[in-house]
Amino acid sequence: MQTKRWIVSISLIIIVIGAIWVMYVKHPSTIDVKLIGVKYQLGYEDVKSGIEPATVIIQGKVHTSLKRERIFKGVVRIVGEQIPVPQDQRNIEIHFSRDGWGSTAYPYFLYDERGTTVGAEIYQSHSIFANKDFSQVTFLITTPNQQSESEDGNLQTVWNTENGKMLSAPATTREEALALSNKLMREYLKPYGKSLR
Repeated sequence: MQTKRWIVSISLIIIVIGAIWVMYVKHPSTIDVKLIGVKYQLGYEDVKSGIEPATVIIQGKVHTSLKRERIFKGVVRIVGEQIPVPQDQRNIEIHFSRDGWGSTAYPYFLYDERGTTVGAEIYQSHSIFANKDFSQVTFLITTPNQQSESEDGNLQTVWNTENGKMLSAPATTREEALALSNKLMREYLKPYGKSLR
């Protein structure tokens, strides 16, 4: 009788673990969105300055790991943006932190004319904040003048809440874009003690 109870208990644990696995890992949500938004600069007193239309295309799958980490695998593209990553290596995996941001970093291989691998690079792109179904996104845009050399000689990106460049979608005005950014970045901005403006 004792053995039977033990077998039933183990079976229930296996079923629960299996259900969690299926719910969070095996059944990711499909993301396929095209969002129209705006790029803008923080810190401008004239709110019409530095605003330009932008389109973002996001296609892939998102799931939550057993550690409750949100993970996206697929393509994130800002229309018209040129990046040095070969077209066939632009699939990325984004792991979102507890305060909501994810890094869009592209590891890729370099080949010679014979197709032999001659090196590997990582292109560090923008940081992204997104709601659950990626129907609302905000990017902290990396620009060349925000890169500086760290103590170990590597390039690092310096973005700040005073004059950083942003892309928010969907939005048609700077006011809508800022409201969306402050909503998606609420946890990230808590240590700064202020909202974006």
